[in-house]
Amino acid sequence: MNLFRAADMRAADQTAIQAGIASLLLMDAAARQVAEHTQAFAERNGCTHVLALCGKGNNGGDGYGAARYLAQMGLCVRVLELATNDYVLLGNDTGTMRRACVLSVPCETLTLDSLNATLISGCVVVDALFGSGLNRALEGELAEIVTFLNDAGHPVVSVDVPSGISADTGRVLGPHVRANLTVQLAGAKLASALYPARAAFGEQVIADIGLPADVLDAHSANIILLDDDLVMQSLRPRAPDAHKYTAGTVLVVAGSARYLGAAALACHAALRTGAGLVTLAAETSHAGLWPEVVLEPLDWQIEPVATLRDLPDKRAGTTVIGPGLDAQAEAHLPELIQHASGPLVLDASALTGGEAWQEALRARHKQHQVTVLTPHLGEAARLLGVSTAAVVDDLLDAAITLSMQTSAVIVLKGATTVIASITQQNGLEEHQLAISTEGHVGMATGGSGDVLAGVLGALLAAWAQPPNGVSLFDCVCAGVYIHGRAGKRAGYVKGVGALPSDVIESLPQVMAQLTPKRPK
Repeated sequence: MNLFRAADMRAADQTAIQAGIASLLLMDAAARQVAEHTQAFAERNGCTHVLALCGKGNNGGDGYGAARYLAQMGLCVRVLELATNDYVLLGNDTGTMRRACVLSVPCETLTLDSLNATLISGCVVVDALFGSGLNRALEGELAEIVTFLNDAGHPVVSVDVPSGISADTGRVLGPHVRANLTVQLAGAKLASALYPARAAFGEQVIADIGLPADVLDAHSANIILLDDDLVMQSLRPRAPDAHKYTAGTVLVVAGSARYLGAAALACHAALRTGAGLVTLAAETSHAGLWPEVVLEPLDWQIEPVATLRDLPDKRAGTTVIGPGLDAQAEAHLPELIQHASGPLVLDASALTGGEAWQEALRARHKQHQVTVLTPHLGEAARLLGVSTAAVVDDLLDAAITLSMQTSAVIVLKGATTVIASITQQNGLEEHQLAISTEGHVGMATGGSGDVLAGVLGALLAAWAQPPNGVSLFDCVCAGVYIHGRAGKRAGYVKGVGALPSDVIESLPQVMAQLTPKRPK
């Protein structure tokens, strides 16, 4: 599914209108969708009254139309509006919707006093004040109204975008509606996937308002929101004659004496994701390391890279470097990076930056070798030389910039994870962006990133086995999504007490659900 900026959706509307679809029909379809979702929401919450808050623009027109449909459905509906019945002020379509609405629904001016007087028990509020075009903070009485509405505690259904939120950014402009449900019209807006704005949307549904699919595709922001269907296209069932080497092998260089658990988590995750053979190169093994993991003792004081050169290439289809390493490994990283012949995942302590590190990455790129970096927000900030707050303010730009600087696929980890890649097509630089919103708050635990590194290692090892038919970018996206889905599954059972090891144990079920079945 593609994400949209406000300008993208306006352009799609105009293209459809120029093709002959009346704008009033689009508004009416939006209104009907909002009404149907609001009715279902009201029934689930035992509400029989609806209060629609309508603005002056198209969002207000959607609200007027929804109020009329909800009254026809048998609910007790009232409207509080920002504008009067001035047809010119409202615009043709919104004015038409209001004229039809007032025939069956009482309307009065929205003020703090009228809102206070109108809110009653068992009432659902439809927020149709401002839509996707808002790009400024609410002020004055409007800000007070939004704050009062949030404090009142009534369930709220927002139309397209919660009022006070910009559709184009995860930043919060100021006072804004905190919706329980947001009915997004025609397509998901970028803000709905990015925190902190994402928290204002509550539950989200996408409503089809009649814009043709080809029009939407032509005007999307080329930012993919990952889902089951897309990831299923990136996974392949294992061949019936597969063996451990064709399944894909992973070498994990990780785990200093202090952080052996991180290495174990990465290795276990790779095996549960389907790696055929996992080798751990470390000083020693964790007490809980599974017997399926092959240990390759590594002494950082005695030519560690020479030790790894003695390993057969077939045991290192993909190399994962970083989980649980400490400072003594840093000096060896450039050489380790250049030594890896297959896909390479750099995580945690392997994300050091520095000129020698950068040069090693550039050398891999020149040799057309695959590199994936998995920084969290703080690590990305350090690599970019900016504050963590600056990264949070624009996750997409941070991920793209980091990809440009390192020539690597970037997995910028967080509550929303951004995957970015820069490629050269016909001499032109193109970027790919995807977002995963999968996961669970229980994943805010040390070790979750180590699990992701192992998952990516296993999928890249399988991807490197010809023929794969899947792009590198899609393979990385699948790994991020699978990790998030496994975290969500573990979180359903364990809540905030879910551990990275619980996420690992959920991986086989998620893989089974998302991997297409081999035809009989």
